[in-house]
Amino acid sequence: MLKKVFLFAALAAALISCGRKPVTEENTNGIWLWSKYMNDVDLDTLKAKGIGNIILHEVAFKNHGEDSTLAFIHAAQERNLKVHIWFQCFYKDGKWVNPVDDSLNRYKQEYFDEVIARAKHYEDLGVDGIHLDYIRFGGTAHKHNPSAEITATGCVTEFCRQISTALKAANPDIILSAALMPEPDSEYYYGQDPAQMGQYIDILMPMIYYHCDSYRPNGAEWALEVADHFATKGAPAKVWAGITTYKDTDTSQVVPMDAVNILRDAKMFVNRSKASGVVLFRFGLGEIPDLNGIKEN
Repeated sequence: MLKKVFLFAALAAALISCGRKPVTEENTNGIWLWSKYMNDVDLDTLKAKGIGNIILHEVAFKNHGEDSTLAFIHAAQERNLKVHIWFQCFYKDGKWVNPVDDSLNRYKQEYFDEVIARAKHYEDLGVDGIHLDYIRFGGTAHKHNPSAEITATGCVTEFCRQISTALKAANPDIILSAALMPEPDSEYYYGQDPAQMGQYIDILMPMIYYHCDSYRPNGAEWALEVADHFATKGAPAKVWAGITTYKDTDTSQVVPMDAVNILRDAKMFVNRSKASGVVLFRFGLGEIPDLNGIKEN
């Protein structure tokens, strides 16, 4: 009798499992996409090369029109590629926006509301994620702390809290990500505290561009330490390391990288740091490597 019961249970479990959708591993590879290159993207190639997330700049809606941009988004989603709309937060019309009203000792709620409304509009269009860029001060955060209660770091955190609350209320599955400066002391200059931001943002993307600008002399070991810093301090948020598809020189000449070298960097971060993914900056500059299976066992 017991054998029959066990046999029935095993058959039932098998039938149930046959009806389930196969569990697919989350894709943690992405690429930033400027609007001007949207129509140059071969979505099948991106998918074949193991890139599962496209971070598309919002200007696409203006430059290509809403219908064409939505058609691109839907075509990507049909291939199980996630599309995140990317826009600048504390930056407008080519200038930094100070979101702290220093004289009145308050955060500029009206500006918060304006940016959040933009994000909600894209959410309503059915995108998979919202990517927050320029969610920081332009190196002047330490000048905008009018009181113990109203600070630059508190401002960035409060904005993250509000946009998360607003978007997750409508769609709990929408993915919130943010681009962060790669300095460990980013609170003082930029108002970005990963420990606080990580309470509201799903994925932190520190821009660890160690082949470029003033970061170049720091080298690969510094880059790995930065990734670990944000992954440890930013929990429970995940960290995807932002890496370049190019190098620059002392004369600021941009030199596109080949797929071999970009792949080397991607493997370095996912295997030697606590980052769980990588994001390539950017499409249209440098070769796209095959990121399938970059995580070693």
